[in-house]
Amino acid sequence: MARIVFYEKPGCGNNTKQKALLAAAGHEVVARNLLAEPWTHERLLEFFGKRPVADWFNRAAPRVKDGEIVPE
Repeated sequence: MARIVFYEKPGCGNNTKQKALLAAAGHEVVARNLLAEPWTHERLLEFFGKRPVADWFNRAAPRVKDGEIVPE
């Protein structure tokens, strides 16, 4: 199967479930701390391509829901 680099927020229950499902399907899961990665604009473009920057944000994230961060 595939080797999957999985960027996770440590302690996130949903991430734990997602990793378990991938592993159960036979994939090798390499977990990395999403919060500790050295993100740059160029590196983010590898993942998001030509999508608008506003689409890069998780609308369910507490700081987005609270209005502290406004992706637009």
